[in-house]
Amino acid sequence: MEQFSAKAFYQMGKLLEKVCAEHERYRGVGDVVFASSQRAQRLSPERAEGLRQFMQPVGEHCGALGLVMSGKQIDFIIFNAHTFTNPQAAEQLVNLDRMIRWEMESHLFFFISPELAKYYDKPDLLGAAVIAKWPTALQYDIVEAGNCYAMSRSTAVVYHLMRVMEVGVQELGTKLGVSLANEKNWQNILDEVNKAIKALPAKSPATVGLAQAAANLYAIKLAWRNEVMHPNDTYTLDEAKNLIAQVKIFMEQLAGIV
Repeated sequence: MEQFSAKAFYQMGKLLEKVCAEHERYRGVGDVVFASSQRAQRLSPERAEGLRQFMQPVGEHCGALGLVMSGKQIDFIIFNAHTFTNPQAAEQLVNLDRMIRWEMESHLFFFISPELAKYYDKPDLLGAAVIAKWPTALQYDIVEAGNCYAMSRSTAVVYHLMRVMEVGVQELGTKLGVSLANEKNWQNILDEVNKAIKALPAKSPATVGLAQAAANLYAIKLAWRNEVMHPNDTYTLDEAKNLIAQVKIFMEQLAGIV
């Protein structure tokens, strides 16, 4: 999916107005200024260059919006401008206007509200420390979780965050010297984690931090993990947003202790 801003569509609309105005200018010269015997005369070098320069920003905007055929039409006009008569230039502009409008109609564009757009393409969705700690293992799922939230795909948010949590759980197990590679049941994982924590000095700051991480893991397990194991469940945007916050707390805490 390509990313656009509303500004691109506004500018394209303004450029379409200019295309129509430019068409009238060329058509007017061809119909009024030139006698019928002169209508087949080519554009002057100055007018041909003016047409080419006018086409440049239109082409850039068509490219930004993925209007491929309109872009080809623009390339054709730019390349052949010196061969056009005034009526031919006017006709090419009419064709271009029509092609842009047709292509715009055939494309499906989504609008994302400002409130949701701030979650889109956000590697630091779970905090800068988290993505800095695990840039390779987590960037894809963190970014996709934010993108899915921005697109109101709330159930997909939950699944991507659970993939993030899998990495976090393994990191916690590694820190405690507990092998969790074959564990699929979160309760078993928590039992092993808590057993390892109890064997550590109780008042150590490191132990306290690990115990807090285990408590946050348990909270996420109760609220989400059990349900996510059932593929028929779906989630609301509010639930997805709540999970983003909970996973962020756990992963930021984990990033500081592992």
